[in-house]
Amino acid sequence: MPTAPRDNAGHAASTARRALVRQYKESRLPAGVFTLTNQSNGRVYVGGSLNLDGVMNRMRFELNLRSHRNKPLQQDWIAYGADCFSFAVVDRIKERDDPLFDYRVELDGMLELWREEIPCHGDSGYNGAAP
Repeated sequence: MPTAPRDNAGHAASTARRALVRQYKESRLPAGVFTLTNQSNGRVYVGGSLNLDGVMNRMRFELNLRSHRNKPLQQDWIAYGADCFSFAVVDRIKERDDPLFDYRVELDGMLELWREEIPCHGDSGYNGAAP
């Protein structure tokens, strides 16, 4: 049985798609430190993640479901409403070429510095008592 001739355009598109998928898988997600600020009372939560978009999406989802583990933050979310809160990325970890670079250690140090810089403990925030 004869085989149909290969469509070069289709093959090129398939190769390009595979290259894009590989590039996406090899790329790093944005990592860094973010804030969630209550615009009504000024209280702030300072957090960090190796996946900023993912953690902010998860927090919104948990808060909307009334299942967030930070009870003071959850109570204010319910009392003031989602529109009174805003997320902001305050610092990002720059991507490194070094395969041994420890992004987690960098994030932990960055988070510690920002939690000292931004009042987020006690009555000023949602990160618990001051360390």
